[in-house]
Amino acid sequence: MTLRLGVDLGGTNARAAVVERATGRIVGSARETWTDRTPEAVIAGTAKLVTALAKEHQVGPGPVGVGFAGMLRGPVVVNAPNLGWRDVDFGGPLSAALGRDVTLVNDLSAAAWGEYSAGCAKGARDTFTVFVGTGVGSAIISNGALLSGASHVAAEFGHIKLVVESGRLCGCGQRGCLEAYVGGAKLAQWMKEEKIEGTAVDLETLAGRVEEKKAKTLYDYATSNLALAIANQVTVLNPAVLVLGGGVLSRCPGMVQRIRDTVAARSTVASSSALRIELASLGDDSGLVGAALLT
Repeated sequence: MTLRLGVDLGGTNARAAVVERATGRIVGSARETWTDRTPEAVIAGTAKLVTALAKEHQVGPGPVGVGFAGMLRGPVVVNAPNLGWRDVDFGGPLSAALGRDVTLVNDLSAAAWGEYSAGCAKGARDTFTVFVGTGVGSAIISNGALLSGASHVAAEFGHIKLVVESGRLCGCGQRGCLEAYVGGAKLAQWMKEEKIEGTAVDLETLAGRVEEKKAKTLYDYATSNLALAIANQVTVLNPAVLVLGGGVLSRCPGMVQRIRDTVAARSTVASSSALRIELASLGDDSGLVGAALLT
């Protein structure tokens, strides 16, 4: 049984797993919660977590795949809003601390690879994956390979612009991004400004109540823009599978249905007729499995 090591690293914690290469089955896993979010502390904590897990499951020498919640350029974290990092060399120091090679990828790239390798998109060669949770992320697999782009930041779907002038501020530092209107954290902030009680996942229920006109307006704006943006990407990319996931989408069936309806109505007939739309089947483990299987 060939085993691989994968890490899903976010703004509050890291999860590490030992994954069976042939099946994508998680053999063992562990979690480390951050109290200190400095690069040095995160590197040390991740190395300790992975080393202990590898020893427990007798994983031999080999690389570690790390799915990281941030914008990356090779081993460098260009921007990680949830950690407050900019231009941090992370992959190199982590590799040195582990004594193993590190494959560092965006967390959505890892999740997309997990679903492609062992989840709902297994068997497809071309996929577009969109997760809506705290933020909005995506990844593109084209002809069986992750699309990285000329400067390794392809598929930053959450940062396409909805508003040109005076848009809402996004965590990336720019204004008018899709994530600033649809991402769970920013949507909750917008709700608070409008004096709508609850979190992003509550908005769908609130929008269905006659008396909650503000909630319906906000929900319709966010959902319609997300759905249309996805439909346009289906037209551009012509994927075989559209994978939807993340904490918001997984708990908002109406939002998922709006996406399905809009893709059918607004994508080109040729692209939508070749498409199937799936909910991520690996759940929170998509990124862990994908990071491990990318090595």
